[in-house]
Amino acid sequence: MTSEETAGLREIRYKRGWIWCWVLSCIPAVWVVGHVFHSNLAGTVVILIWAIGFIISVARGMFSRCPRCGGLFFSPHGSPTIWHLLARKCMQCELPIKPVRIIYPSLE
Repeated sequence: MTSEETAGLREIRYKRGWIWCWVLSCIPAVWVVGHVFHSNLAGTVVILIWAIGFIISVARGMFSRCPRCGGLFFSPHGSPTIWHLLARKCMQCELPIKPVRIIYPSLE
């Protein structure tokens, strides 16, 4: 695996991390704002901001390019899709998202 591939995969993992951050932050953010401000309007504003951030993060993840083949990392057929955002490898060239340790036959 080349250094360009490693850097590209690190960027894809970073984008997926932001998606998880947005997913896990929704309920706590609304709960905190609801208890602090005691207003439905404040909760609505937080949900709208959260939705915009979530949509941007998912879009950035969907349009991630594979550092090896140049195709969309999470798309098996070339068009952007959200169905494979949890995939552990490129859907086109099967490049794994995490570096795999190489075990040489002579070391077994």
